[in-house]
Amino acid sequence: MSSVATISSRPSDFSILKSQFLTCYDELSKMARQKLKFEYNSDTLDTSALVHEAYLKLENHESGFQNKSHFMAIAAIVMRRFLVDYARQKKRQKRGGDQIQLTYGAVNQAIFTTPEEVINLNEALTRLKFINNRHCRVVEYHFFGGYKHEEIAKMMGLSIDTIRRDWRLAKAWLSKELKN
Repeated sequence: MSSVATISSRPSDFSILKSQFLTCYDELSKMARQKLKFEYNSDTLDTSALVHEAYLKLENHESGFQNKSHFMAIAAIVMRRFLVDYARQKKRQKRGGDQIQLTYGAVNQAIFTTPEEVINLNEALTRLKFINNRHCRVVEYHFFGGYKHEEIAKMMGLSIDTIRRDWRLAKAWLSKELKN
């Protein structure tokens, strides 16, 4: 992600949020495109739909954004929640065979997941959040936001070694949880 630019700490004014959104639109689109690159036969979900859904959710974020990195991190979490809701909807429709592409491990290494797997991952992340919130955030930023470890370290104000260690521990814990 690009350099950190100061963004208003209180997006109570619609024009301020719109400005923040437009400033980050290309990066948000890139993030969404990466998440949806291998989506099969989705007539209702595309890059702009995911970005605009994130914008609608960010509109309700009242605590403000410290800077551009914070704004993008919140957007990654919002996109995660939207993809989970989308997976739940697909699961309810019982169409079967539809898969959602998410990145696990290396950012450029995509795997296909079913809606059930996305829901299971979300439930596991919810459990992880109660055990170690920082590990959960590292997974969210890397897995759903597509951020590299160096970018996450800057965003969270931690060392790169701490982020890598948190990623390894969280990945091992999630692997165990998802096998059960």
